[in-house]
Amino acid sequence: MIIRKNILSVSKLAVLGFAAFALGANAKVSPEEAKRLDSELTPMGAIRAGNEAGTIPAWNPDFKPPEGYTPGDRYPDPYKDEKPILTLTKENYREHMDKLSPGMAAMFKMYPRSFKMHIYPSHRDGGYSDFIIKNTRLNATRAELINSGNGIKHAFGGSPFPIPQNGLEVVWNMTVAAGPLYRESTTHDVMVYRNGRQLLGRNTIVRLTPYFNPELDLESYEEQEMPRLLQINLTHAPTRDKGKSTLVHEFLDRDESPRAAWSYTPGVRRVRRAPTVSYDTPQGLGKIRTTDSSYGFNGNVDKYDWTLVGKKEMYIPYNSYKFEQEGVEFKELLPKGHPNPEYMRYELHRVLVLEANLKKGERNVYKKRQFFIDEDTWLPVLVDQYDNRGTLWRTSLQNAINMYDLPGVQRRTMFYFDLISREYLASEVYNREKQKPVNENAKQVSYFKPGTLRKLGVR
Repeated sequence: MIIRKNILSVSKLAVLGFAAFALGANAKVSPEEAKRLDSELTPMGAIRAGNEAGTIPAWNPDFKPPEGYTPGDRYPDPYKDEKPILTLTKENYREHMDKLSPGMAAMFKMYPRSFKMHIYPSHRDGGYSDFIIKNTRLNATRAELINSGNGIKHAFGGSPFPIPQNGLEVVWNMTVAAGPLYRESTTHDVMVYRNGRQLLGRNTIVRLTPYFNPELDLESYEEQEMPRLLQINLTHAPTRDKGKSTLVHEFLDRDESPRAAWSYTPGVRRVRRAPTVSYDTPQGLGKIRTTDSSYGFNGNVDKYDWTLVGKKEMYIPYNSYKFEQEGVEFKELLPKGHPNPEYMRYELHRVLVLEANLKKGERNVYKKRQFFIDEDTWLPVLVDQYDNRGTLWRTSLQNAINMYDLPGVQRRTMFYFDLISREYLASEVYNREKQKPVNENAKQVSYFKPGTLRKLGVR
């Protein structure tokens, strides 16, 4: 990252030449600075080179999917024959604390007999479409924060801030980094209680993201004032929730166009506005996930002060193909306490460290949040959440794989652990369902309207 004159202090975590930035003017980077995306930085803003130790490789955009793969297939694991190069257990994890998040260290303390982390060789294989790369480069010199960071303008088609200058720009990269125009998937949610009992949910999510429409450009996207994202979530299970559905419209300017949400409940047979789909409202099975902790962070930024702390090397979930293999029973895959370590994969990668501290006078169940964000994807792969006494309360972990039909590395199953109740939620588990190729047979914008919920919500 470029070190500017508005640096407050150099973080102790800035061991890779990365520094913390104050939120100054919402300045775009210069064309000269943006050229770094074609040299020492990847188009997404990561460091192209590997590390000096050789334990993190250079970015490899020329990766090809395994032979025989066709869109719609289950994503094959290109690294299935690899063995762990290191396994962290209760005996040795303290020797690697500098590469562990507080949440992962807490898991070793809480489950010393069963929790472990298999560390595999690191891979940075795969690039993104020409459309996303082109627009990410353009965004570097045109995108701006507005409304104290609760919105952005002049961004389209890729990461808005590939060379971020402050924490709020990183938040927006987490929100709109790179993704498909259209995706329809049916997955399971699995709530695992302290005694190992499971509650299963099954949902279909239909998501259209005009922000990634390759038939548009920035000017046409802004002229049409289209939402950034439109999404319908239809619940199939558990039985008590069958037929419930929600519709959400998201915009880039959350002050001018706040999140709009509607819900349908079969027993009531009415579509209603859903004003509580925001901030720390509990959501989903078990209610241990808040709306604004979904996918790492999801919602308005106004309640927190955001600080970009630095960059460091950490063990993070990556290339999680094994977790998605077909035929594994949920009891084996998701036992009590945490996912089965034999199906998890961790690699050494560089991450950005981002902190959110609750502003004075604001209220949220989390006083502090700490995010560990993969430099290549802007995915918040590890997130720690602290209660209002400053105690680590919940931690989240996000799997990721290269979705060859996008193409690009994308989030997959996310785990939400409650360190007090010793329960966890595995959200969007893909093992049991055949998935549809992304970007095919996309619904029109007109489909994503409240009336559609009534048609879908038939028991």
